[in-house]
Amino acid sequence: PPPPPNITVMPEKIQYLIGDTISIRCVAPWTKEKIQGFQFLGTSGWAVDVRTMRRTYTYSFNVTGPKDGGVHACTYSVINRFRRPLRSQESKSIFISVKDHPPQPTLTMNSSTKITVEGQPIVFFCVAPAGDAKRRFHFYKEKVEVTKEVDLILKDTKAWFQVMESHLNLTGNFTCGYEENVEGRWISSYLSHALEVIVKEPASPPHLEVDPPTGVVSEDHPFHLTCVASRDDFKLRFRFYRNGVEIPPDQPGTKTKNFGNFSEFFFSQSPRRFGGKFSCGVEEEVGTTWLSSPQSEAVEVTVKARSQLIPLVAGCVIGAVTLLLGLLLAVCLCRRRGGESWGRSLDQKKRKETVGSPRGRR
Repeated sequence: PPPPPNITVMPEKIQYLIGDTISIRCVAPWTKEKIQGFQFLGTSGWAVDVRTMRRTYTYSFNVTGPKDGGVHACTYSVINRFRRPLRSQESKSIFISVKDHPPQPTLTMNSSTKITVEGQPIVFFCVAPAGDAKRRFHFYKEKVEVTKEVDLILKDTKAWFQVMESHLNLTGNFTCGYEENVEGRWISSYLSHALEVIVKEPASPPHLEVDPPTGVVSEDHPFHLTCVASRDDFKLRFRFYRNGVEIPPDQPGTKTKNFGNFSEFFFSQSPRRFGGKFSCGVEEEVGTTWLSSPQSEAVEVTVKARSQLIPLVAGCVIGAVTLLLGLLLAVCLCRRRGGESWGRSLDQKKRKETVGSPRGRR
């Protein structure tokens, strides 16, 4: 094969930065054969073919990352006397060192859960590794930089990104990154890992059930209320109300048990005159704030005292006795009337027989 070309790189630097422009110059030695073109090779796997009849060619490219670094070489092609293409020997290798992007930052939120409620603030924290270079931070949603309706606070190697009022269309994947000033040029870091945020509508009112279902309970008899939340995306707290006033958790004779998205409020003995309209409410822990849902629909509960039950029972007994006596009297009267009618019929029959006999005729 033809002898190797001469290769040089411009500008000459110990290390190149992302955004630099590098020019590799390949010069073929003098030969009687006609030049057909050049080929530039990189150890990262790329190759570029250039068709030209000139003996010198310069290939330029912009550095975009470490893949543009490594060992580079070039060759040229000629047409030999048999009119066949022939590739030259490979040039000596040149090594290009590329400074990598700054390392990725860490993105976190002000909440242990990535779910929040519409209208609530969200705070993101973007923390870069320690370093002395000047930095500029950026936040992205679905890889599009967020610049509206946010506050950005910078301090040393970290930044706070605050959304004052979240809305439903804020749901998505968030990332952050920063730029580092290197030799007067701003070099972008790798982006942080994505953080998914889900914004939900405010909670609907819970549902309240009473046992017994009729809502009527006797004094000193047990009954309980069950409050069912509309969802269980957050930590929950339950509250029970009577006539719009919250029932204290330490109300004598009561006991509360929570089971995930519902809570039961027990009355072991219904207090006297403790009836009324009962309702319940739910609070959700969103971030560091407890948000209250609207109260449930009210359920009417009637507590009947024992003094009210005694006259009712007595009245029922007296009514039953009166009805029974009336039935007995009616039966007696029917029997008596029936006996009198039967006696009169028997006397009339005897008279007829007497009149018809011979003795009767005499």
